[in-house]
Amino acid sequence: MTEGQTKSRRGSRSGGRAARVSARTNPPPVYLSTLHRQVGPIDLLGPEGVEEIHNAAMTILETIGIEFRDPVALADWKRAGADVEGQRVRIGREMLMDLISSVPNDWDYHARNPERSARVGGRDTVFANAYGAPFVYGLDGVRRPSMLEDAHNFFKLAQMSQSMHVPGILPAEPQDVQVPLRHLELVHAALTLTDKPIKGSVLSETAARETMDMLRIVHGEQFVDENVVVAALLNCNTPLVWDDTMLQSLRVYAGANQPCLLSPFVLAGASTPASPTGGVALLIAESLAGMAYSQIIRRGAPMVLGVAIMGVSMKTGAPMMGSPEPGLMNLLVGQMARFYGVPWRSCTMWSGSKSPDLQAAFDSANTMWPVLLGGCNFVVHSAGFVEGALGVSYSKWIHDSYQLEGYHRFFSGLKTENLSSILDDVSRIGPGGHFLGTDHTRENPMVMNPLQNNDSFEQWELEGARNADEVGREAARTMLANYVQPLMPDDIRGALDEFVANKKQAYNERISA
Repeated sequence: MTEGQTKSRRGSRSGGRAARVSARTNPPPVYLSTLHRQVGPIDLLGPEGVEEIHNAAMTILETIGIEFRDPVALADWKRAGADVEGQRVRIGREMLMDLISSVPNDWDYHARNPERSARVGGRDTVFANAYGAPFVYGLDGVRRPSMLEDAHNFFKLAQMSQSMHVPGILPAEPQDVQVPLRHLELVHAALTLTDKPIKGSVLSETAARETMDMLRIVHGEQFVDENVVVAALLNCNTPLVWDDTMLQSLRVYAGANQPCLLSPFVLAGASTPASPTGGVALLIAESLAGMAYSQIIRRGAPMVLGVAIMGVSMKTGAPMMGSPEPGLMNLLVGQMARFYGVPWRSCTMWSGSKSPDLQAAFDSANTMWPVLLGGCNFVVHSAGFVEGALGVSYSKWIHDSYQLEGYHRFFSGLKTENLSSILDDVSRIGPGGHFLGTDHTRENPMVMNPLQNNDSFEQWELEGARNADEVGREAARTMLANYVQPLMPDDIRGALDEFVANKKQAYNERISA
């Protein structure tokens, strides 16, 4: 929401009493800044443990190697002096460490509205939306394939959320849009329905290039070349494979000086060893290999060491969220990222549950705490995921979004306080009194989650005895009803619309020829 829109909503009295009541009960968002963590990080390993994992990762790179299944990448590595045998690339540790030394430790993440820009790296953390679910649990609670309207709705919710810094690019996979056209619809929607930083499409090299074309329309070519305006999520095929689609997109984004979240997809015990230290050594090697290649493309391009860590059920082989081992692995990844001096990304707030129930709550909490205690800089999937990341729930999305506000407060740490004035309050109140009316209490309210019900049983029953799913869905409907689209200059909006229309027309002409 722009400042002008906020003022118009607050200042207008033309709507009468109903409008004033609505303004009080549905106030405009007060956006949280980038989380600057003052709690943690936790380092599990001493210097010897860090060196052990580092040496294991370097041994994987030097002796086992990584497959780069892309002829351009293989040629690039060969010119750079790596040992290339078929598709297998072996990288000496001196070369590897030299290449990643040019990756920035932190960077500004620019939104089209400068007030929504964020910071990534060091002690700074951003929360990003869920990504890529083919199913949604709708406003009626029913599971169904996700549609473009759902993606639009989640962009709107992300815009209205006080805690969601990055709406993403694929909050739900729109099954009603042809695959070659999805990036056009989604990037256009992310740029017009939100004014926060966005993520880029990696569907194909064409999708990546057209994402950058649209961002240049919005931000200007020179600004894009000199600043971060998008981040792209690239998954390594663990174990030990970078495929051509991901590498083509990496060349586009790195060449444009834009960061990629270079992320092995870890099923601990299946795609990696079950050992936390062994699994981390493998994923570190994979991510660093992608990061090193990015520096061959463009030295100094910002990159992010990425991980997506799940356990595996020994009963069924299904992904398992919220178990202790992935939490420990995230703490180790954070420590290794600080050793290499690079930002890192992880996943949280996901669950194998099929509803926003008790399992979803403890899965989500159990994944978020170690990620933030480990000092993560870019937290993906921060709201909505259920069904092992195959579904995104409107209800859980809202519950998670409010939980993020609590995490933001906790990890912001202690505030500076004047204990002398507080002792004056204690003296004035005396034995048996209360502090509800003091200036300090009014000026320092505790974070309150409006979806938590702390009423009496009788009051809860009188108001419908609603469960968490019902409460979340109602809150989602309310937030969508109060959505205000951020303004975009007419000339930029017109150029963006024309670009998308022309690309769609060209595609339709090709397939009908």
